[in-house]
Amino acid sequence: MKYFTVAAILLFVTSMAHATETQSSAAVSAPQAQTPTPTTASRVPAAPTPQAQASTQASKDQPVTLDSLMNLPSRATTGLTDLRLQMLTEAGKTIGFRGGMAARAHVLRDALNARAKNLDTIFEFSPLINRNGTIPPVIVEARELSSFSVDQIRTANRVYKIEKEERFVSVPPTWRDYLLVGLSINSGVDLPTFETRPQNSNERAVWRDAVKNGWNAGEQQADTILAANFNRLTRDYMGMLRYSTLVQEGMISTTRVAESSQTVTGDARQLTLGDTLRRVTSKAAFETNPNKWSPTVNHGKQPAPKVVPIRQSGASTAPEPQPTQIEGRPLDEDGK
Repeated sequence: MKYFTVAAILLFVTSMAHATETQSSAAVSAPQAQTPTPTTASRVPAAPTPQAQASTQASKDQPVTLDSLMNLPSRATTGLTDLRLQMLTEAGKTIGFRGGMAARAHVLRDALNARAKNLDTIFEFSPLINRNGTIPPVIVEARELSSFSVDQIRTANRVYKIEKEERFVSVPPTWRDYLLVGLSINSGVDLPTFETRPQNSNERAVWRDAVKNGWNAGEQQADTILAANFNRLTRDYMGMLRYSTLVQEGMISTTRVAESSQTVTGDARQLTLGDTLRRVTSKAAFETNPNKWSPTVNHGKQPAPKVVPIRQSGASTAPEPQPTQIEGRPLDEDGK
């Protein structure tokens, strides 16, 4: 009995020690499984959280600001190398350029829309559309031109050129078709990933300088686009008006359009009623024979009045001359 009791105690102690060692080994192995080695961490980066993924893109509805791009949030710190410096500089300039251009385009679009009524009145293309449904060609004019070579010089008082030919249009163009071209509608920009963002104070300083330079370049680009659009709008509108003037003076021919109509056209699978076809048969062309020109000259409505000679004193009596009526003017009651 005593032997059995001692054996039972030894067996119980042994089992307790084994259980303790098992728990210790499990406790040691658990942190190792949870903590990745540097090699594993460098090869397999941790997946960003949904909040981080959502923050990599700016809102498309709200305009981006320079301060928000210069102070992007980061989550790590690394050393600044030459490759890292180049990457930060290029990425900062790119995102700054896009942000500056989008922000400036938003301001310019608002300014143009605020002056929409004035622009609609100044640049009205509807009266310029021909009856045949074509928009007139654009005629550009240059004055006082000269060209030089080694042994000769050539000058010209005026030069006219057809810059854009006539074409059919279904809707008359407006200033919006010119001025808003190239100006971004979306005010937001896609932000870079966390790996591309600055990670420490040194990188943050480089990033801010790059974003600021890119932002200024983007604003200048938006202004350049608007200036080019305005020049093109002015050229086309004034060129169409110039075409009308040259047509009245006989210096350019009008556009000729042929029209053909068929009541019914089609085949076994398609039926068309009232099929009308218009096509340009003769485009506008300059008249090089000046004898066929008819310059418009403004004539006076009334001729110069006739002068009545004044009778000298002491001269022989002569019948008083009748008052002369000025053409286009009635006589007074006393005949004067």
